[in-house]
Amino acid sequence: MSRLKSGRMRRTEEGARFRFVFVTVLHVFAVAGLLGCQSEVDPHSVSVSVVASGEYEIRKGLPIWVSPATTISCEAGRIFGVDYRIDVANGEYGTVPIELRWLHPKLVVPERQIWGRSSSAGRSNPILGWSETSLDGRVLWSLEHPDEMVSGQYELQIRLLDDKSVLLSRSFKIEGC
Repeated sequence: MSRLKSGRMRRTEEGARFRFVFVTVLHVFAVAGLLGCQSEVDPHSVSVSVVASGEYEIRKGLPIWVSPATTISCEAGRIFGVDYRIDVANGEYGTVPIELRWLHPKLVVPERQIWGRSSSAGRSNPILGWSETSLDGRVLWSLEHPDEMVSGQYELQIRLLDDKSVLLSRSFKIEGC
């Protein structure tokens, strides 16, 4: 009798473990589905527009747009850039396959991780949630470090990752360095 009882107990324990593992795996897949294993939106459905661009100032600790200037005097503390909106057609959502880049005169500013004539302008591949129709963003350049005080053209580009086609471009001329 004790053998039979212990055999049933073993099978019951094994069944309980199996049910626990099975239910746990189901929960993991359900949570992954709810959080959205992000898919990539069709690159051809992406458009980008300018909300504001020009010169910004810090007021009450925040950057505030002050003028649509495209010529910026080379002074420490000057801030310029672009507020933009990304729209995706057809109600698509997921990872938007874009990159944000600054093209600029040759710079070497290790403290700001800037080397060469191009640098990252922020996080690439933003994610558009299932209930969103657009994303708003801001990319700013602040003249701070003496090594980045270089006159010339500074151009923000937002472009597709796959073929590097430019969706948005804004140029600023820095003068007087």
